[in-house]
Amino acid sequence: MSSRNFSLSAPARAAVFAALGLSAFVAGTSSALVAQQKSPAGTFAFSENPANKKDGIFLLDGKPFQIRGGEFHPQRVPREYWDHRIKMCKAMGLNTIAFYTMWNDFEQPDGTFDFKTGSRDIAAFLQLCKDNDMWVLFRPGPYICGEWDFGGLPAYLLKDKDAKIRTVKDKTFMKAQERYLRAIAKVAEPYLLKNGGPILMTQIENEYGSWFRKEPEYLRWLKKFWTEQGFAPLYMSDGATHHHLGGMIYPDKDICVGLDPGLNDNAWRVANEKNPGVPVFSSETYPGWLRRWGEGNWRPTNLSGNIRWFMKTGRSFSIFPVHGGTNFGFTAGANNDPRTGGDYHADLTSYDYGSPIDEQGRPTKEYHQYRQIIADALKGKEELPPIPAPIPVVEIADFTPEFFANLRDGLQPLGNGKKFKTAPYFEAFGQNQGLAFYRTTVPAGPAGTLDFDGIHDYAHVYLDGKLIATVDRRMKKAPVSVPAREKAGTPLEIMVEGMGHINYDNRGGSMEKDRKGIVGAVRLDGKPLGNWVVAPKPLTEASVAAAEKSARDAGALGGHFRGTFELSEVGDTFLDMSQWGKGVLYVNGHNLGRYWSRALDGRPVGPQLRLFCPAPFLKVGKNQVDVVEFEQIEARPIRGCKTRNFDMNDVKTENLNNQWD
Repeated sequence: MSSRNFSLSAPARAAVFAALGLSAFVAGTSSALVAQQKSPAGTFAFSENPANKKDGIFLLDGKPFQIRGGEFHPQRVPREYWDHRIKMCKAMGLNTIAFYTMWNDFEQPDGTFDFKTGSRDIAAFLQLCKDNDMWVLFRPGPYICGEWDFGGLPAYLLKDKDAKIRTVKDKTFMKAQERYLRAIAKVAEPYLLKNGGPILMTQIENEYGSWFRKEPEYLRWLKKFWTEQGFAPLYMSDGATHHHLGGMIYPDKDICVGLDPGLNDNAWRVANEKNPGVPVFSSETYPGWLRRWGEGNWRPTNLSGNIRWFMKTGRSFSIFPVHGGTNFGFTAGANNDPRTGGDYHADLTSYDYGSPIDEQGRPTKEYHQYRQIIADALKGKEELPPIPAPIPVVEIADFTPEFFANLRDGLQPLGNGKKFKTAPYFEAFGQNQGLAFYRTTVPAGPAGTLDFDGIHDYAHVYLDGKLIATVDRRMKKAPVSVPAREKAGTPLEIMVEGMGHINYDNRGGSMEKDRKGIVGAVRLDGKPLGNWVVAPKPLTEASVAAAEKSARDAGALGGHFRGTFELSEVGDTFLDMSQWGKGVLYVNGHNLGRYWSRALDGRPVGPQLRLFCPAPFLKVGKNQVDVVEFEQIEARPIRGCKTRNFDMNDVKTENLNNQWD
């Protein structure tokens, strides 16, 4: 990392600052550069604030620069829409795109990395940012949080029951993460500013000050890695408190401070105390908050006052997310939340987030407000481009899929029916989410109770082919009542659905313990059950498409339903699953994600009733829909709508705006 002084005179420097509206920074004499990235096309540097040595500023080509950022994740948006979303950001008055990259989406089962297929082509995304004259904040993790399954880490890291993550003390983790980091660095390196690309800064890890186990040597390892790869300048992000920033490796002149969020002078003061003389910015300015199954619908937090303050003071910011997109497939994460009565709460498929660019890519009323505030502040300096035309939407008339296959058909038990003393969790046999069927027998006896160390995350319990209970990890643990059995060797089957892995942990190991399936012992009247046979059903797109037709299984809930609909033209749509129960929806082989409209007893769950289906997943003519339903027996109608639903579970879910605890 090199540094040099720019030779701007004090009057010239004052004129530049004043022209950009940075009146707080006009006074002062010389400014020492702290860290910088040079290229034939320009330079990006950290500098001391000439007016206040405790503060810092960004310089682009020697001039004060305000990052006006917006975050969206290419892996949550169809590749065909990347350019549209970038242009939407630019039209709002932003000059920078921030984005995470999700390791567990890139790494394939054979250990190779796919950086080319569909929304994984990060090089193409970076090129589009460059083509649109947008700068980039690069956030490669390896841990990203982001309401994404396991915070972006691959679930195979949990195979060993004693595995640790985000630490130099676990050799398996360190070896795996270095493989990933070297791979993603190779993809991004041509797009660094010094190579003529748009990347201004690279983030080290993510919100490590919130992690329950503080390990400075891990952050130092990451800093050394990225510095050696030539990715400086660097930044870190966390809550704007002494506690969270104290978990970092500040003071460090090579690393600027991102605040999640930073909304006032007091937040900057805390950051300056931890890392004086280095720039600070609001790296995650929240337009809403995450939503989980059973909560209220998305609501925006109006950021107009915050945006106005950023523009008036020249503070840099990034709206997280400016466009949320969608957790397609099995990518949605979860949280450990004791407030629910259980220890788990899974995130929705939608990642709308209350963002100013909604899930379908349209501007909200807040978008127009923010655009006007930024345009007014930039009047005479920059002219905002027009807002891109909206992507067309279509309605689809009601159609009803037909029963196609039993969920239990085509299963291949592990090890040709090997019996396990203790039921293995998903990660032990290489599965991430989906379903698994656990089977054993129980002795004859009077009515009793069945209790579990852990059912992760939702299950149906069958005794002798009859449903006796459902187990929902969101709820407080309770034993299952078991009827009397007259015969020895009565079959017991537990169908377990693994949902998203916990992606945020500040309480003490919940991420490292969050394995899927049956975790630990299952006891009948206090005695552990053994001799388990396990049949996985991972519900991959390929396996669902290749399923063979079969007869209905009497007494079993759910099933695989298949149907078609015709289109004369394609457009985005939202498939309404409000008549269904709980399951996964596929269109033309694309996994749109989970729906959970109602509980088995008919109570609403939601709030999401409609799953976003983008036009690139559809085609003119016949389209095939596969519904893997876990609870309903009869097929119900589906329809395509032009908007997501706004009206279910209108409970007053608190919009936390990341109140760090």
